[in-house]
Amino acid sequence: MMQKLIPLLVLLSLRQVCQAQIFKKIGQKAKDEVEYRVQRKAGQKIDQGLDSALAMPKKIIDKENVKKNTGTNSLNASAEDPEDMSQKDGFVKFELSATTLFAGGVLSITGESVKYKNYNQVEVTVSGRSVKDVRSVPLAADGKFATAWYAPDKAGNYTATVKGSDKKSAQSIDFTVYDLPKMSSWCDENISVTNKAYDQLKEAVEEVKTGIGSKDKEELDQKLEEVKEKVDKLLKLYKDLNTAGKDLAALAKTGKNLSPNLAGNLSDLNNRLAEQRRKMKQIEEYSNHKPADNTVCEYLVMANEACAAFSVYTNIEGIALKGILQNIMLDKGVPLAVSTVNQKAGGLSQPNDFAIKEPAKIFSTALLDVNGLNSKLGTAGFAGDIAQFATDFLMKKYCGVFKGRLIHDYSIEFRNSKQENWWTYGVQVKAALYLRYPKDKAGGNIIKMKGNLEGNGTKFSFFEDIEKEDGFQDGSKGKIEVVPIKAYTPFSVSQATSELDVMGFGAIARGLATPAYFNIPLDAEYDVNANKIKIFLNAPIIDFSPAVSNQLVFLLIGGDLLPYVKRMSFPIHKVFRTLGSVVRSNNEFEVKNDKTGNLSFTGKANKHLGSKADKIEHDLNFTITATKQ
Repeated sequence: MMQKLIPLLVLLSLRQVCQAQIFKKIGQKAKDEVEYRVQRKAGQKIDQGLDSALAMPKKIIDKENVKKNTGTNSLNASAEDPEDMSQKDGFVKFELSATTLFAGGVLSITGESVKYKNYNQVEVTVSGRSVKDVRSVPLAADGKFATAWYAPDKAGNYTATVKGSDKKSAQSIDFTVYDLPKMSSWCDENISVTNKAYDQLKEAVEEVKTGIGSKDKEELDQKLEEVKEKVDKLLKLYKDLNTAGKDLAALAKTGKNLSPNLAGNLSDLNNRLAEQRRKMKQIEEYSNHKPADNTVCEYLVMANEACAAFSVYTNIEGIALKGILQNIMLDKGVPLAVSTVNQKAGGLSQPNDFAIKEPAKIFSTALLDVNGLNSKLGTAGFAGDIAQFATDFLMKKYCGVFKGRLIHDYSIEFRNSKQENWWTYGVQVKAALYLRYPKDKAGGNIIKMKGNLEGNGTKFSFFEDIEKEDGFQDGSKGKIEVVPIKAYTPFSVSQATSELDVMGFGAIARGLATPAYFNIPLDAEYDVNANKIKIFLNAPIIDFSPAVSNQLVFLLIGGDLLPYVKRMSFPIHKVFRTLGSVVRSNNEFEVKNDKTGNLSFTGKANKHLGSKADKIEHDLNFTITATKQ
């Protein structure tokens, strides 16, 4: 019997391998088994070629801050160390629709595992409070699965656990079921996080007011008062939902049960509220950075971020909430929830069900609140008017602005001792470039600026042929077969999400909502006499999270011909490191003045390390364009 195989360095090609091809190749190999370990990490390999190129001058970069800011992003981090390239058994991942729900509610469980021959289902277990519900859930053709769990009447802490299709790996997520009476306070946390977000917005606005004229202060105060009116309507909605929850719980005490339709709609409503709370908490974690300096320009940037964060994550999808509340009024069901409830409870018979008119009356006030809130929000959302005033008027009035874009490409190739390529990956990023300075401090020959590069990974490429890697060949002796199943490359977008919003509006919000995101603060020095501008990269606010990695899922087959499901994560270098390598030695650009007096600068550079004869070869480049507004 094949012994348990231990960590080896492996990557996945994007191809699918059919059964005939697999076993044809296996038949050509010896059927012995072998143990194999590679005791180095991908990051260490890459560093062999980049360490000297990426040496960070102390006068520009605080190394300790770089370490803190580029190493971990807790909000998007995978559960495992992204630098740990050791082989892991099995593969499964899943998520819950909410981590809190009420007794009688419905919890959706969705995820993915490996579907291969007899590996065609996962085991889902929900346990807690003398409950242990175990079921087998079939995998779809793409390895995805979905099921729903009907919460029991017993409140308490529960755990959902999913075992992968090969039973070798498992993932668990804890959640809480609370009694219907606790619905009287189910929006308390939403109220709290909304108040915190509004307080942060007020503080940011107060900072801006210290650097602008009295007339502009009055207009800014007026727009903040308009935001307060919207916030008051939102808070009233939350409070009325609490009241509705209290009334519903009181009705339940009379012995009546939730109907399938009502259970489904309340579950959907609860999930929406839980999502809003989760996102607002993420905003708090991201918003701990300070202005680049104490000028009005930097305070405007912070105010814009506060506006965007507040607008995006206090908007609890009013249209969606309206739909849910209308479903409650009409006793219209949620198909998945209704099916789950009926299967679990065998249907709920009258007269024990709530009558349609009872929940309709209870939630009627909340529906009026949603209609009023949606009407008040209009097209500007919660704080769009303040953001527009700050970017379209105040920023242009008090600050000089350069804006443009940057494109950066990076690729690395690994070869074995025979100069055969066994691993290559590449990254392309696009970013909005934004530089700003106070107009009242623009005197002298040197104008000092602050700014940001804010963008996304727009393209990720990946290739591997692990069997050509020297260590693998030495360890396996041709007796282990690696069969790629699936590669998970980072999700990308074709353009930087910040390019249509280069004033910095929503940087925090975009960092949460968009893939492979980064935001790198800049310093710049514009020598007016020499017509030169220099750019310096600072420690990033946000850089590629640990989730930005290539993940490999594969089969390992040895002498016993049994497939063993394995997985590995392959880390990708952060933008600050690769872009910084080429920018630091190519950071000066000529500023041109056209016939109409418009200032602009452009530039490009390439850095190539290694050659086809080397085991590691890098290629780094960038292009940059910017225009004075």
